[in-house]
Amino acid sequence: MDIQSNLTAQLNSVPIHLLEPKCYSDSNCCTFGDAVQQVFVDPETEVPFIIWLFENPSSPIALPGEIDLYGHDCMHILLDLREHSLADEAFIIGFTMGNDTRTNRLHQLIYKLVSSTLYPKKYRFSWNDFQAFDAGFAYGRSLQVSNLNQLDFSAYKNHPVSQVRQQLGVSKVKVHRTRNDSTETPCSVNAMYRSFLV
Repeated sequence: MDIQSNLTAQLNSVPIHLLEPKCYSDSNCCTFGDAVQQVFVDPETEVPFIIWLFENPSSPIALPGEIDLYGHDCMHILLDLREHSLADEAFIIGFTMGNDTRTNRLHQLIYKLVSSTLYPKKYRFSWNDFQAFDAGFAYGRSLQVSNLNQLDFSAYKNHPVSQVRQQLGVSKVKVHRTRNDSTETPCSVNAMYRSFLV
C-alpha cells in the first residue's frame, strides 16, 4: 500500500464532523467570505434545469425569492444550516421566498406543487419538508430587512459572520428532525419558526 492510499484510508475512517473546519462553527473568528467558501453545494452545471427554471434569477419564470448559488450559499451561512438536508434546503427556500416582498400565496402553492412533483427525486420535497419551508417562510417574513435574496453579499465578505447576522437581523436556526420510518423529517412546527431559532 503506498503512502497516498494509506492516508486516504485513514481520512475516510475519521467521522466527517471532525474534519469540518472549526472556524466555520465559530462565527466570531471566521469572515463571511471564508465561511461561504467552506459551504459545499452542487456546481451550477449540475443544478437540474427544472430547479434553475423556478429558483434562479436568470430564469424568465423564476418565482419570487429567486437567488443565485452564491447567494444561496450565503443563506446557509446566515442561518447556520450546514447539513444540506432536504429540510434545510426547504427552510432556506421558504426563508428567501418569505423575505421577498413580491411573494404571495399563489407563488407558494406553485413552488410546493413543482418541488414535490417535478423536481428530480434527489431534490424533491415531501410534505414533511414543507413544514420546514413554512417555518422558513414565516421567519423570512418576520425580519425587518426584506429582499435579502437581492443583497450583494460580497460587500460583507471581510466581516465576521456574527456581525453580518447582527447587521441584517438574522438569527441562527436549527431545523429539528426526528427519525420516522428511517427517513429524516422535520419535527412538528406548531410553534412556527420560533422553534427553529437557536
